[in-house]
Amino acid sequence: MDKNNIRELLELLKFKQEGNIYTKRYSDAFSPLKIDIEGDGHIYYRECGITVGRETTSNLLEAENLVVLHCVDRLLWKGYNPIHIELEPAWKLGHSAKGGYADVWVRTFKNNGVDGSNADKESLLIIECKTWGREFNGAWIDTKEDGAQLFSYFQQEPSTKFLCLYTSDIIENKIESEYYLINVQDNDKMLANDDTGRSYKDASNNKQKYRVWHDTYKCDYDTRGLFEDDIAPYQIGKNKYTISDLKAVDNDTIQKKYNEFALILRQHNVGGHENAFDKLVNLFLAKVVDETNNRDDLHFYWKGAAYDDAFQLQDRLQRLYRDGMKRFLNEDVTYIENSEIEKAFRRFKADPDATKKTIMEYFRALKFFSDNDFSFISVHNKRLFEQNAAILLKVVKMLQDIKLKDSDQNQLLGDLFEGFLNKGVKQSEGQFFTPMPIVRFLVSSLPLEQIIKSRVDIPKAIDYACGAGHFLTEYAMQIKEFAEKYRPDISLQEFYANTTGIEKEYRLSKVSKVSAFMYGHDETNIIYADALVPHTDIKDGTYDVLIANPPYSVKGFLETLTEEQRKSFSLFTDNINIGKNNAIETFFIERAAQLLKAGGVAGIILPVSVLNKDGIYARTREIILRKFDIVALAEFGSGTFGKTGTNTVIMFLRRKETNTPDDEHYLNRVNSWFNHHDNADEAYQDIELLHDYCVHCGYSLEDYKIFMSGTIPEDLLANEIFQNYHASFFGNQRNAMKGVYEEAKTVRARFKNKQATQAYRRLPQEEKQRQEQKAFLEFVITIEKEKLYYFILAKTMPNPVVIAKAPSGTTENKRFLGYEWSDSKGNEGIKYMNIGGKTSSNDEEGDAEDDDTMQQIRGINGIQTPLFNPSNLADNDKINTVIRKNFEGSDFIIPDELTDIISIGHLVDMIDFKRTAFSKEVKTNVPIQVERTSKWPLVTLSDVCKDIFAGGDKPQNYTKEKTEINTIPIFSNGVDNNGLFGFTNVAKVIEPCVTISARGTLGFCVLHSQPFYPIVRLIVAIPNDNIDIQYFKHILDTTTFINEGASTPQLSVPKIRLYKIPLPPLPLQQQIANACAAIDKECQAAHQRMEDLKSEMETIMVNAQSHTLNTIKLNRTELFSITIGRRVLKSEITKDGTFDVFSANVFEPFGKTNHSVLSDFSKPSVLWGIDGDWMVNYRPSKAPFNPTDHCGVIRVLDETVVNPRYLVYPLLKAGEAERFSRANRASTERIKALSIMLPDINVQNEVAEKLIELETEMLTLKDSLSKCAEKKQVILDKYLK
Repeated sequence: MDKNNIRELLELLKFKQEGNIYTKRYSDAFSPLKIDIEGDGHIYYRECGITVGRETTSNLLEAENLVVLHCVDRLLWKGYNPIHIELEPAWKLGHSAKGGYADVWVRTFKNNGVDGSNADKESLLIIECKTWGREFNGAWIDTKEDGAQLFSYFQQEPSTKFLCLYTSDIIENKIESEYYLINVQDNDKMLANDDTGRSYKDASNNKQKYRVWHDTYKCDYDTRGLFEDDIAPYQIGKNKYTISDLKAVDNDTIQKKYNEFALILRQHNVGGHENAFDKLVNLFLAKVVDETNNRDDLHFYWKGAAYDDAFQLQDRLQRLYRDGMKRFLNEDVTYIENSEIEKAFRRFKADPDATKKTIMEYFRALKFFSDNDFSFISVHNKRLFEQNAAILLKVVKMLQDIKLKDSDQNQLLGDLFEGFLNKGVKQSEGQFFTPMPIVRFLVSSLPLEQIIKSRVDIPKAIDYACGAGHFLTEYAMQIKEFAEKYRPDISLQEFYANTTGIEKEYRLSKVSKVSAFMYGHDETNIIYADALVPHTDIKDGTYDVLIANPPYSVKGFLETLTEEQRKSFSLFTDNINIGKNNAIETFFIERAAQLLKAGGVAGIILPVSVLNKDGIYARTREIILRKFDIVALAEFGSGTFGKTGTNTVIMFLRRKETNTPDDEHYLNRVNSWFNHHDNADEAYQDIELLHDYCVHCGYSLEDYKIFMSGTIPEDLLANEIFQNYHASFFGNQRNAMKGVYEEAKTVRARFKNKQATQAYRRLPQEEKQRQEQKAFLEFVITIEKEKLYYFILAKTMPNPVVIAKAPSGTTENKRFLGYEWSDSKGNEGIKYMNIGGKTSSNDEEGDAEDDDTMQQIRGINGIQTPLFNPSNLADNDKINTVIRKNFEGSDFIIPDELTDIISIGHLVDMIDFKRTAFSKEVKTNVPIQVERTSKWPLVTLSDVCKDIFAGGDKPQNYTKEKTEINTIPIFSNGVDNNGLFGFTNVAKVIEPCVTISARGTLGFCVLHSQPFYPIVRLIVAIPNDNIDIQYFKHILDTTTFINEGASTPQLSVPKIRLYKIPLPPLPLQQQIANACAAIDKECQAAHQRMEDLKSEMETIMVNAQSHTLNTIKLNRTELFSITIGRRVLKSEITKDGTFDVFSANVFEPFGKTNHSVLSDFSKPSVLWGIDGDWMVNYRPSKAPFNPTDHCGVIRVLDETVVNPRYLVYPLLKAGEAERFSRANRASTERIKALSIMLPDINVQNEVAEKLIELETEMLTLKDSLSKCAEKKQVILDKYLK
């Protein structure tokens, strides 16, 4: 502030203006304070009643004078009487004047009177004013170093009670102020307990008075207690603080507090950062309790050296900590209050005072002069207690003004706590908590919105190894939006109250609870317990969401459980070595199955060994396959959690039904098949699953049925799988039975033992062979039952598996994660890739470490990673959204940029059912192609192509029809017209190539010899000189492309590049191409004839409709029966059913069932699609079918009026006129409202007869076309195999 903005200052202070004169009235002043701003300006302090020693501060020339003005204004407005205020008093000591003038001196008459002599006045307060910033900060540093001006003034007026250094300025149109208030009254109670303490009254000069402040009162000061609303005039200082004294934090405050804590630790050489953080957590816990229990009289406050001391402060903190541990973690903390000790002396008679004092000293030493919950350094005597007290006091003062509870800045508070956590618990080994990007990815991949939106009650969530509470915090933050959107009738606190964390490590349980408070999730439950042990507050089968990173490889963990607790896990058997087994993660997986309710979802971080290791891990996979649907697997490399070197996988799981479990149903089904229930009506119910298994393994279904009845047919015995069984059973190799199912091992061992007996050796050879075959059959049945059972579980899983794999390269992996690990001393831990560290850092000590921790904490909001978009967690181009949509059963497409990272697998293809050692290993390398065999070398498409790429967005300049400018065709995915989309003016592909349809219709190949423009992921393969383009196209026509999409069929360039084809010599390629071209010529002729037939049929119908005589409405019940089908469940679809099932596509049945909603098929039917693309089809009589609720059925009741076959065309045209479509449904009501124009019945019959004749020819042509691929394959086999 200076004279240039004096008008702004006075307006902000609400002075009234009359020209150059500004005035303001105060309640306790007889006259207003007047200010003339003309010229040098003048402030009329004397006229207001204020005593002025010198006129130096009464003008507006110096910036400091404006600070004095603001200070005086605040005193007057607060209610100080101007008669008590003096400016620049002239002090005298003896006969000479003392140099130096205080800016503001507040003196009161006795009893706060307003009348009396100077001798009656008592010095209350001396204020020194400084300009904002450098001058004020420098003056405070000087004060702390030697007392400076303030203690010189104090020497001149030793009865003064308070000293104050004050500043203010105008910042962003607001007056900001700051001050340091020093209470210079002695604390007699503290001095009585400290024999070495010096007092102010014994100090004879300013230097000695400064030493008292420095040594006895540890430079104690306050930043409140003078001008605040709750401070009455003349009642300076506070010895009682309330919740209203606390302030919400802002961004700058967070950074300052973090740096201040780091500075405190450096100043006092506190090297044990983990211990320091532990004590900080205890302080946060104490403060939360204080804000909860003592809102009107806060105990977590340093009340100033005049009212408080280190013993009283620590006593209050211990009490708060004790109450917090009991209330929030149900833990008792031993603590004896001073009042309890006092009570012990109530009835002590003999010399009570002396005895009491001695014993109290003993108690004090025992209580305070030893390590406790607030020992930043090791304490074991009074000197160390005092050193620790100095640290504790600074940290308390750092935190005391912050408001933790009911704050609208919980994110900032959480960031602050996270910063402390990063420094207090080193992340370099991933020892305590999961990196936040992984936490956010995992939680945002779960279908939380769907769960909250679809649920009537509040979902329950649990992290049963919660550590520092990151998963719980992230879950609470992510559900906030959905809870407020879909359940505004329920408070967020109720959602948080249904969130639970379990943590076995005592310290981390405190961290987790405090973290919840800092983020405003007070109601989150933290249980200090072992999650593998039953707990009264944890009910099995009640949780909707489970998120966790449980511990791995903990040796001897089973020894901590009782026998009863161990037996609650099916994984525990008598064969387990309790002392050595360290596979704790496997027990946490089974615990997840126990905790989750049916349909509950889980995201669990586990070592990748759970997917492929044998032993207890194989039995764990059995639990996973029986109890869960695997929705996604996200594999991470060894750099994800620092230097642990552990490869991990996040398993995204959904709990299967628990009331009527599928695993029990299918186990019973397999047992019934092998128990020869041939006479039962449903002996082979679910037969399609048995058929699928046989196809998968290369068995004949009929042979397999014979096998299940107790005989192995010769063809089955010749199968490679059965040959391997034979080698394992009869072989003598050391590892012949490694990994084989335990029950099968038992069968073989039993037979081997029998072979070794004398009785067996005496048996005839024929009997030996019979017993061998019997034992071998039992061996094989045991393995096959196991395989078949788990095949069915894998086959019936309702969703594909999304597989995400981190890249192997170091640089690529960093980009994938969005962070890296730093070994930089003092800054160990994760560093977000897009956040640069500080290049320098300064503080008042001048030796601060470079520390960008707080930048890094916020850095997650700007990282770039394919895992998730921090600014939009619903971004369709990120992996978390792909996984979440798979959870929801929603349609999704893998973005182009993720095709190197994500693949879609089916669980049944990820488990090897052909090995004898069937360990249920889950492989994440999904096969991309059915393997070819050839006598010629097999090469990848990338080997024979110059380039393979996918089309992008359509060009900005395009037209649907060809124009003078737009002559270049645009091709998309599709069959009709080879996928022609439109025309543009610039070609993207100018070389001959083959395109492969990669979305929707897969694998439709077209050879292009003219320039064109590909769009919408149409894959373009440009062959090189090693392959004939005609041969290339024919070989691609016979390639089986594997769908990589989930609900929408999809191919990707990275996978297409890896497909293998045979590469014979070029002359042979051309020979094959010529032979295939002859087949193509036949097909083209058939296509052309079919197009001609369609035109002829259209002409016939148009001519017939030109002779229409009658208009008939479809609502006439005597002519038409109009119905729709019903919903068909997936479980009703079978491969060998009697009835074709039609839905909105009334031309292509999507499966078969063994029942139909229709019972009479003596009449033909006209089918229409209700809510898809508008289509109508004819179904002849005696052709049974089953319509779904998306398929409508019209039966003509009087064929003397309407011919059913003829009805198709006018109905189609009437629907087109109504614009029926997916958006405009063709409901039964709308169909009945249609009017149809029909010719005479004789014309209808004649036309129908002709149409049937043409359709018969078309069916013949279709059959011929369907054999074209087969004919080509014969040619290819002839030359290539």
